[in-house]
Amino acid sequence: MKLLHTSDWHLGRMTYNQSRADDHDAVLAEIIQLARDERPDLVVHTGDLFDVPRPGYPDIERGLNALRELGALAPVVVICGNHDSPALFRIFSGLLGDQARIRFIDRPRHPDDGGILDYSSAKGERIRLAPLPFIHANRVVDAFDSPDTWNADYADRVQGYEDILAKGLLAGANPATDVLLFAAHLHVGGASFSGTERAVTISDTYATRAERLPVVSYAAFGHIHKPQALPGPVPGRYAGSPIQLDFGEEGEEKQVVMVDATPGRPARVVEVPLKRGRRLRRVAGTLEELREQAPTVGNALCLVTVHTDITVPALSRQVREMLPDATILDVFELSTTPSAKVVTRDDTAGRSEPTNTELLAEYLEGLALPGREKALQVFSVVLEAVAEDRMPQFAEEDALTAPIPGEGVR
Repeated sequence: MKLLHTSDWHLGRMTYNQSRADDHDAVLAEIIQLARDERPDLVVHTGDLFDVPRPGYPDIERGLNALRELGALAPVVVICGNHDSPALFRIFSGLLGDQARIRFIDRPRHPDDGGILDYSSAKGERIRLAPLPFIHANRVVDAFDSPDTWNADYADRVQGYEDILAKGLLAGANPATDVLLFAAHLHVGGASFSGTERAVTISDTYATRAERLPVVSYAAFGHIHKPQALPGPVPGRYAGSPIQLDFGEEGEEKQVVMVDATPGRPARVVEVPLKRGRRLRRVAGTLEELREQAPTVGNALCLVTVHTDITVPALSRQVREMLPDATILDVFELSTTPSAKVVTRDDTAGRSEPTNTELLAEYLEGLALPGREKALQVFSVVLEAVAEDRMPQFAEEDALTAPIPGEGVR
């Protein structure tokens, strides 16, 4: 059987306030053309279809149109990532119906409740897929959990879900005719990441154990944006994001994964490079050095640092004229007589863009107003609730309904 594995599209992403819609259009067309050429038996998208839980209408349309084109070629399975909304995925599923070629997996399901998906290949093989969407650390999955597991750490709980799905894959499987697959949106301990993922969801709290993954022909993973093989003994890959989403991914070569699996044999994994979508690039040097680099820059999205002896008037205009095909995100002047602090390549090397919480903290610090810590705490609670697609909960609300000491319950 043939599998096309893609992941982490993050439709709706902005990079330094620059929309990536054109880049997504280009790379999605490239992926669709690859599917037309390869004719896979199954397409698996391993999460973070959108960049935010409540995507805009153009991004919903872009995503569904691309999935429909893929679905015309092969069945498509999309599992919910940490950036996606389970509620939105349920709406998509309800609109498409049970017999649709595109299946949106909004939550983990027990093998007895549709947790194992069966498909057929062109050669008559049975494809058995166990999908596991992203699970927030503070969520209980009723289909899997019993109360005595609620106090277990995240890795142990997820391991329990993986064990149950592994047993479900093997139940009734015929090793002569069946290809077993596992697909998940999780952080596997030992994987290296780009620095652009949400830091909280790639921490040790969210790490799962590579050596305990289900034994399958191929494990398709999403969540980490840097394409790479899975750590550990199970054959599989992080497909990674299809475009460089921000400067933490500068220089990464993006790809989709084609898998050729036969029952009873190791899968053949081919990494197919993606060439479309503008690259991100830092460009630095004197104006003369920038002129020399200009032919190599092309249509990249650029952060430009210019080294000058004195402040140069209309510097940004000169840079844009020098790099006419590039999209200039920002220009920093590094002068020997600076009038203001500038950001150099060394300042930003290996760093992603600041988080919303960091930006708010910096803003409040400049205002020097009382209540800064409380404001940050409230903001963090609301931000986490938005990320998990739920209403925020505050201790103060509980206090409003608590009985007054000595007064009894009224």
